[in-house]
Amino acid sequence: WAKVENVALIPGLEWVDKIHGGTWKPFVNGYLPVITLLGLILLLPLLFQWVATSYEKRKTLSGVQNSIVGRFFYYQLANIYITVTAGALWTSLSEIIDHPQKLLVILGGTFPKLAGYFISLLITKTLAGLPMVLLRVGALSRMMFLRSCFNKKRLTQRELKEVYRKQPIFYGWEYPTQFLVIIICFTYACITPIVLPVGATYYFVALLVYKKQALYVYTPTYESGGRMFPQAVSKTLFALLISQLTFIGYTLIRKGVFQIILLAPLPFLTVYFTLFIQKRFVEPSKKLSLERAVKIDAQIDQSPEFSHEAYQQPVLTEKASVPVCETDDYILTEVLENLERLQNESTPDSSVDGVM
Repeated sequence: WAKVENVALIPGLEWVDKIHGGTWKPFVNGYLPVITLLGLILLLPLLFQWVATSYEKRKTLSGVQNSIVGRFFYYQLANIYITVTAGALWTSLSEIIDHPQKLLVILGGTFPKLAGYFISLLITKTLAGLPMVLLRVGALSRMMFLRSCFNKKRLTQRELKEVYRKQPIFYGWEYPTQFLVIIICFTYACITPIVLPVGATYYFVALLVYKKQALYVYTPTYESGGRMFPQAVSKTLFALLISQLTFIGYTLIRKGVFQIILLAPLPFLTVYFTLFIQKRFVEPSKKLSLERAVKIDAQIDQSPEFSHEAYQQPVLTEKASVPVCETDDYILTEVLENLERLQNESTPDSSVDGVM
């Protein structure tokens, strides 16, 4: 639907179809779907962030970003494969209706043609998306607005700091962008190999851009212990698994028999490697290593007695404050002694509740 003909049907936009006498129509038709998809990709993290904070009730920044990364990845995965399948069916619909017995042959010849759309997407992200990341349009527009509309001498120190405030990295926006490129490269690597140098060029430019941003621009606002990296690895391997299944299906469409036999072990190897990484690296990283635990124990002054408050929250182990009294009132003295006795008797019981 993102074509000049369809946009011209909207009231007030009839002039789009007549730009330079229609000579720009092929160019607009080639890049309008790409720009529309990129615009939708920029808006979706806001929706996923609202879901994470308002529906899931996540409280930590790392938890919100982790939720955005997961949802955004599966949306992009579904978007790419639905686009490929629907585009192939729609492009060859009339031919499929006339010759339904040649469905697989027609689809096999149509799939490689759709790679042009994704190559255009990668080129646009390389030439427009990455420079926008480097330019930081939001921070630049905010600084220009404040400097042009307000006198610097009349701004408070807090307002001046807001102009040049440091920017955190939003993993929910940045990670899915890299996932999208790797999914496209994995999917079309064997079907249309021309996508590989385009994807390599994108990652080379992205390395330069994000390296500079990480060193001089992005400032960490929280620590999550590297929670994002295992998810990035697992999502990349999952995309590789889906692309392998896609290539096997494409080989089946092209009536390859021996190729399928050779390709069949690949998905199983990918699943095995994913489980191996999960068991060998991800799960142990969530626990304290034995070597590290021994070093920590050696640094702590060991006590021969086990503390009954070890498994309680610190706020629950605070004793009631006893007022200092210098009077000889025997009633007050008796009350204080009873209070101290009750505190000493309640310590073992509270430790048992803390353990349970």
